[in-house]
Amino acid sequence: MRQLREFRGEVPELSGEELTGAERSFVTMLRTERAVRPRSRRPLLAVTGLATAAAGVAVAVLLTTTTPAKPPAGVAAGPSSTAPAVTLKPVSVAEVLDLAAAAAPGVTPGPGQFVVTESVVQDQMFFGDDGRYLYRAKRTTWISSDNTKKGAIRSENLEPLPFPGRAVPTGAPAAGSVDEHMLCPVKGDVARQDYAYYATLPADAQGMLTYFRKFPGGGADKNYYAWKAGTELAGAAMPMAQHKAVFQALKLVPGAQLVGDAQDAAGRAGVAVGYVYNGLRFELIFDPVTFGYLGSRSVVVDAAQAGAPAGTQLAATAQLSVTVSDQAPAVKPGPKQQTCG
Repeated sequence: MRQLREFRGEVPELSGEELTGAERSFVTMLRTERAVRPRSRRPLLAVTGLATAAAGVAVAVLLTTTTPAKPPAGVAAGPSSTAPAVTLKPVSVAEVLDLAAAAAPGVTPGPGQFVVTESVVQDQMFFGDDGRYLYRAKRTTWISSDNTKKGAIRSENLEPLPFPGRAVPTGAPAAGSVDEHMLCPVKGDVARQDYAYYATLPADAQGMLTYFRKFPGGGADKNYYAWKAGTELAGAAMPMAQHKAVFQALKLVPGAQLVGDAQDAAGRAGVAVGYVYNGLRFELIFDPVTFGYLGSRSVVVDAAQAGAPAGTQLAATAQLSVTVSDQAPAVKPGPKQQTCG
């Protein structure tokens, strides 16, 4: 460790365009070496030797020990790191998204099956004339993989959180209450969120970015809307090729920034990248060891624009699991929902 610190002190910090593909490959090689033998002291010696031999390659790497955070009450821990691990912190947005693309798992449901996603969600809710609080729920969705069958969504309310400076309104949904309703097959490709449709999307970064830009939204910052489109697809069930392309396309969005340490809605520790828009930073969060996708969140960076103190987490998600099932539960249509046609 002393030799590593001495070597790092002799190497200038680099960022942006200076961080070449060769340097990122070097970082990835170090990360792979550690992952193969996480408890051995030999990888550290190997790192020192490699660093000395590669005196012309400047790599800014930090070695830290991370311990996963406890999830909030009522939320089971998801598929993240289960023990403290020595972690090589990423040094750029590109490196994080490259590693996320390499970790993209992909699922392969067959015709007539359902993709089952378990997650924790948080968002702002408005109640009455002036009530405002942070809604939280554990949510499970069953989506027909080929958009041919009725699916379902089940939400179990978790303890709500107060919006900064306000109390949780009386009458907000109580923790433990459950809402279930039907998910009908979607008419029209624009709104589809099923595996069969996602399989038709581009499997390369530039093509996927072009797809992102088909949905620019109503604001002036078109790069934000490309980032938003990508973040909405980051946790979607799709073939591995398309899943990789989503993260590679996000690399091409100008203005993305490396955030560093973050927590998802289930309290799991991760590393985040984000994009700032209208006083909020919209983040994607990844496991700090495997770089599998954990979730997303929006964090206040400008109190005046966002109407909440800086550092407040407003919306957040945590993807706990994605599996495949032959059936979806039979549920009734929601209060304002008609039977599927």
